[in-house]
Amino acid sequence: MPGSKKKDDTKILATAMDLFAQKGFSKVTLAAVAKASGSTLAEVKALYPTKEEMLIAAFRTGQKKMETRFRTILTGDLEAHVMEMFEGIKEGLMPYGSDVHLQLILQATEDRTLMEIIRRTSRNVNFAIKAYLSQMVALSIIDQVENVEKVNESMVTSFIEDMASTMEGKKLPAIKKNWVARVKGMLSPSAKTTIPTQ
Repeated sequence: MPGSKKKDDTKILATAMDLFAQKGFSKVTLAAVAKASGSTLAEVKALYPTKEEMLIAAFRTGQKKMETRFRTILTGDLEAHVMEMFEGIKEGLMPYGSDVHLQLILQATEDRTLMEIIRRTSRNVNFAIKAYLSQMVALSIIDQVENVEKVNESMVTSFIEDMASTMEGKKLPAIKKNWVARVKGMLSPSAKTTIPTQ
């Protein structure tokens, strides 16, 4: 049946991420993921022979969405592009929600394997952000970014820190507004897209 594998795949990955976040990566078995997702162990193992492969596939899901978003050429000013960047980073880092991702980071402080997989998959997010910044330069939205590695790191770090404030009750629109303002301050709008003031 076309599409049925994809649907099961999505449910299995979402279930696995939730379990990894709640119980810790090392404490969750493929059998537990199968049971919680309503699948058989054979079905899960056919898709993901190991938990590591399952976790990497889950992160790739978000990264693919982020990359698709970042490849779409936008019209608009610096703020529109930075707002799009926020949404892309959210999809890339947190495809299963900010609560799950933040819990995974907490779990990773005690689990080397989980920490290494998060670190490895985060590199793809950093690469996509740099490509998006290059696209913004090519579109004359911003001037060349000085010290792009440091700017990139600062964007991602502040994004995760800001998203952590959801656990304290801060609402996503306010988080997005603050992050967009901070990132706009890191970038220089291109003279080609900025009307000089008299």
